[in-house]
Amino acid sequence: MKSPFAKPARQPKCVTRPAGETVSPFDAPTKKGNKYGAKKTDCQHGHKHDSRKEARRCNELHMLQRGNAISDLQNQPQFWFVIDGEQVLHENGRRVGYRADFQYKENGKTVVEDTKGGYNDNAWPLRRAIFRALFPDIDFRELK
Repeated sequence: MKSPFAKPARQPKCVTRPAGETVSPFDAPTKKGNKYGAKKTDCQHGHKHDSRKEARRCNELHMLQRGNAISDLQNQPQFWFVIDGEQVLHENGRRVGYRADFQYKENGKTVVEDTKGGYNDNAWPLRRAIFRALFPDIDFRELK
């Protein structure tokens, strides 16, 4: 016997688009954005960044560059992993590498920065270790 207080089961409603195409609520969802909650953001210099934190850091670095504390600021520098002259490749043939958030010179030394949020993927510690091993003369900084 059903309880008198039980709610009836809700049936999903289908939506009709103007072209007459019916869409079920069970269809694949549309893309919702970054799985870690980061929002793509433009900095004051017109660069598109993967997060607000990264855009703020870009603004800070540009101010440091104007004050001559740093020089040669680059956004999104790419580093390819090469061991004994051989390019490291994924199983599918793609090159293995690392794209940092920023690169600049500070007191004549090259610095690479990566701005990290609260979550890092499983591959990050390994990628960081390989980067540090292959590029020991670059000062690597991870900002949390």
